[in-house]
Amino acid sequence: MEHRIESKTLSGSTESHFKHLRRRTLGSSVCSLIAGVSVLGGVSALFIGLVCVAIAAISGDRSFDRAGTILLISAIPSILVGSVFLDENRAFR
Repeated sequence: MEHRIESKTLSGSTESHFKHLRRRTLGSSVCSLIAGVSVLGGVSALFIGLVCVAIAAISGDRSFDRAGTILLISAIPSILVGSVFLDENRAFR
């Protein structure tokens, strides 16, 4: 028994349509705004999370510990999303 796998690719016109739609939707200013908010939000979440964990270590309060952990974990994807949009913004140039 022989299995065949067919590969389907987008035609040139469909691919160019998606590229045009993507460029129109994610303009340079939109990418810059999203990148700035994401990176600055991620960095501020890192610092605030570290402060919350330090307060939790000194006082033993569990609520600061949980809040700090959540902030530290959420900072990583936020910075990554910002870097993706920063690269996308460079692609427009």
